[in-house]
Amino acid sequence: MLKFTLSTLFFFAFFCSNLSAQKVRKLEIGDKFPTIHGELLSSKEISLPNHCRGKVSLLIVAFKRGTQPQIDSWTKPVLKEFSMYDEFRFIEIPMISKFYSWISNYIDNGMKKGIVPNMHKNVMTYYGPLSDYYTYFGVKNKKLCYVFLLDKEGKIQFMDQGESQSHKSMLLIDKIKTLLNN
Repeated sequence: MLKFTLSTLFFFAFFCSNLSAQKVRKLEIGDKFPTIHGELLSSKEISLPNHCRGKVSLLIVAFKRGTQPQIDSWTKPVLKEFSMYDEFRFIEIPMISKFYSWISNYIDNGMKKGIVPNMHKNVMTYYGPLSDYYTYFGVKNKKLCYVFLLDKEGKIQFMDQGESQSHKSMLLIDKIKTLLNN
């Protein structure tokens, strides 16, 4: 009886661990963006992609501090073109390990000081486990930013990483125009 019980427990443990491993996979074009809960620097708690529902949204995820020049290479041309559109949303997402959640106020206040106040609604900090997101985003280099364009239903229509070049920015701008006209 003990062998049966141990065998059954082992089977369920193995089966359940495989189930969770199958849920987390690298995202592809057409996939729904994974759920991320966080707080905007404007102090509003949100959940992505729900916060973006009904809007064409550019999400840029960063795991390290030094990625701001990469992020800016994407956002400057896009915001120049679309910042006045009500149907367009941009969110920058610093992904911070749960280990640092005890000093989250200090970190967030530091970010607020370095970002103009009218952009606080565009920065959402996440404090929590990172491993699933490394898998979702295909992170091989944490020093890169990860770029996602979502349609109005929260499905990924464009993905890239690192610094943008002019041809990538033009492709992204064209995709945003197309999605806004749908």
